[in-house]
Amino acid sequence: MKYSNFFKLSLLVSSLTLLAYCKQSDPEPDVFVQREDALTIAQVRSFNSSSVPTSIRITDAGKEGVFKLDQTDQTSPDNAGITLVTVKGYRYKREFTGSANAFWFGVTESDDDMGPELIVAIRSTNDITIPDGTYTQLTPANLRSNLTLRGNPGKAIIKLPKSHVSLGALVNATDNSSINDVMIDGLTWIVSSQEIGQYGTIAIDGPSVSNLTIQNCSGNDAAAKDSTNWLTLKIQAGHTASNIIVRNNTVQAKRMACEIFNHDNINVYAGTNITVSGNTFSNCHFGISLSGPLDQLTVDNNYIKNCSLYGIEIAGASHNVKITNNKFEGVFDKFLAGSNDGAGNGTIVGGMIISGNTTVGQCKGGVLITNGGTVQFTKNVLNMTGMIELKNSTAGGTFSENVIESLATKAIICDDTPNHTFTNNTISNKNCPVNQATILAYGPKAVNNVITKNILIQGVGGKPYDAVLGATIQASQNRAEAGNLIP
Repeated sequence: MKYSNFFKLSLLVSSLTLLAYCKQSDPEPDVFVQREDALTIAQVRSFNSSSVPTSIRITDAGKEGVFKLDQTDQTSPDNAGITLVTVKGYRYKREFTGSANAFWFGVTESDDDMGPELIVAIRSTNDITIPDGTYTQLTPANLRSNLTLRGNPGKAIIKLPKSHVSLGALVNATDNSSINDVMIDGLTWIVSSQEIGQYGTIAIDGPSVSNLTIQNCSGNDAAAKDSTNWLTLKIQAGHTASNIIVRNNTVQAKRMACEIFNHDNINVYAGTNITVSGNTFSNCHFGISLSGPLDQLTVDNNYIKNCSLYGIEIAGASHNVKITNNKFEGVFDKFLAGSNDGAGNGTIVGGMIISGNTTVGQCKGGVLITNGGTVQFTKNVLNMTGMIELKNSTAGGTFSENVIESLATKAIICDDTPNHTFTNNTISNKNCPVNQATILAYGPKAVNNVITKNILIQGVGGKPYDAVLGATIQASQNRAEAGNLIP
């Protein structure tokens, strides 16, 4: 071999040897070690060691807890509260029982808008508690199925300075989505927004809804625009609402405290089994409004005060309505307005049950029962400036064991409505300055109304009962205030 060729070969061998020497070795694979490291959330996110602990104890104040490594999860986002993701993509999951703390997700009193953090929390876990404190919310958060959102009643306060909507479920009417099994418990809202809109603090407009409970909450919008509700549940066309419970809430709402309505499903009883009970609603236009083709309505044991239009309104084609044990105080147009079926757009089924309701002192306003079917009006104690009006397809009703005191020219009027029976009542409009009759049947359809075994106390110049313009009354065994039989 020539010298030059030998040199070239030696140089090649040396080069290959040098390259082999300089080549970096493969990185050591990560090792999962059964240990628990104490780290902050920031340290977890930046963790890049090849020795990966299977457990981490978070030390951030208020967010402490143990997180376990989940090697099977490669997709869950970092939500700060129950899932943390390292720079290498490892996911640690918080171990906890019961309700998740909204503070874990960044909901704090110092935040100028808790909405985005609350949205993350709602998307991340099924049960969330907002700690005691006063929060500010600008961005509404949408509800979803299988969700409980709770706070300590009166102590978890959410201020709404720019938007009157805190929790919503607003989707297009053609959307087939639904929300099921939702509870809102113990939250307080203070609305000072001047934004115009009829919805309000809790606004559900679009999806079908089932098993929704709203309880132990409170709301006040005294500083807000005079146009918003506290609770709005609108049943859109093609959708339904069932098993709705609104109970033990205390609310002042300038428009309506509780509005649930079905106006877009004509002749379809799309709302069923709705209970509104134990609430205190005040200083509203309407305290409770349940409207449209609805079935199985229970309005029980509510305290309704100073509602400029209606205290309790049942309107339009409702079936199986019970209005029981409610108290009314203050100023109204009608403190109770009841309709069992609406204006002919449904079939009368039975009649409303109105029982055990009372007034606190004398209420300004009266009672309107329109399309009440064979209403059962029993054991109510009402002192009012207005009258009880029976209208439209209210027929064949039973009125018994009531104590009615009115300042109107008629305490009760059967306005073209027939076949009612009044028995064992005490009915008075004694203090009306211009009296017509204590009970008046009016119009050619107001026939066969029976008045028996009542105490009827008429005012000066009036009659205990009267029938005019073709109406008829059958009266017997009624007595005056002094106990004398009325001829």
